[in-house]
Amino acid sequence: MLGVGIFWLLYRQFDFQEILSILRSDMNIFWIVVSMLIGVVSHIARSLRWQLQLRQLDIHASFGTICNAIFGTYAFNLVLPRFGELWRCTYLANHEKTSFSRVFGSMLSDRFADTITALTIVLVVFLSQMSVVDEFLAQNPGSQQQLYALLSSPWLYVVVIAVVAALVWLLTRRSENRLLNKLQETLKKMWEGFNSVLSMKKGKLLFLFYTIAIWGCYFLQLYICTFAFDWMSHVTALQALVLFVLGSIGMAVPVQGGIGPWHAAVIFGMMFYGFSHEQAGAFALIAHGSQMIVTILLGIYTTVAILLERRHNMKS
Repeated sequence: MLGVGIFWLLYRQFDFQEILSILRSDMNIFWIVVSMLIGVVSHIARSLRWQLQLRQLDIHASFGTICNAIFGTYAFNLVLPRFGELWRCTYLANHEKTSFSRVFGSMLSDRFADTITALTIVLVVFLSQMSVVDEFLAQNPGSQQQLYALLSSPWLYVVVIAVVAALVWLLTRRSENRLLNKLQETLKKMWEGFNSVLSMKKGKLLFLFYTIAIWGCYFLQLYICTFAFDWMSHVTALQALVLFVLGSIGMAVPVQGGIGPWHAAVIFGMMFYGFSHEQAGAFALIAHGSQMIVTILLGIYTTVAILLERRHNMKS
């Protein structure tokens, strides 16, 4: 609901008649469809990357099952932010009759790889387009102050050290307590799943390739959308990368599908580059909305596929 509220507050300031006029007369639907297909490819690449990790854990789920888990993740996240990650681990663990903790650990390393990649991209953009970032922070002083307060707070480092110390204590302590032993076993399985990438004897380069493919597709989804509008023909790949990074920052806000914060971030970036209020609003609406359609369609496909599979298993 928070995302919907931000979206409404943002778009109530726009002239929707002008936005509709832009979309009707200036949009080439071909490039929007291409962007949507690239979105599907990004999910397939993520499925292939996760399959590498699961095989390292001796979990040989079929590619179709892993795709269902990935497709369903994003669909569930539209209902409850971050809930999709728990759902995909539960679904795959139950389907393959394996340890949830190991699957969950592999998901954590999957997301950790994304975090490192995203931070690298942000750093590149920050160094190459510092003026845009400075302007964005100046326009959002609250975010800047919160970020500085977080990084400068000693409590952040105290909590991190305390958590690490507690985990080391739990993993190394020997006890006759059944509850503690169960917790230790769970944590070890989670670590085994998290360590699935580092423990690979073969496949690390392929894991890196899939990571680049995933984030390359994410960027192309946005960049290809600029081709759909003649008045965006002068947008460079670097400028599109800035918009992509701003949108990624917006996606970090825990709301359904980044609805609202993503639009606000991208609209800010476009207006910084000289586009009108309505042009920025129209582009953000289409670029984000087209990918939401992909997510919903894949969610429907996954639901049908799982129901048909269960029906088949009940008959056999």
